Amino acid sequence: MLFLALLKVSASRAGDLPSFLKRIKSVTPPSNVKVHQVYFLFGQYDGAVIFDAPDLPSAKDFIVRISIPAVYKIEALPAIPVEEL
Repeated sequence: MLFLALLKVSASRAGDLPSFLKRIKSVTPPSNVKVHQVYFLFGQYDGAVIFDAPDLPSAKDFIVRISIPAVYKIEALPAIPVEEL
């Protein structure tokens, strides 16, 4: 199951965003989670993580691992390929 996690960083920690996003790549995900890519964004959200997890609890476990106090909002969305609709 593919997920898109959108990250919003506290304004007071905006300068830490590049190192925070790079840190996500170094976090060891649960064995059943695969991180595809981490992106820096311009707009409402500051970063995005695309990852595979077998279910919602596994996705939550990964999100908890990447969370730090600098991030005050993480929104995780299951992504369904158009071909599967």
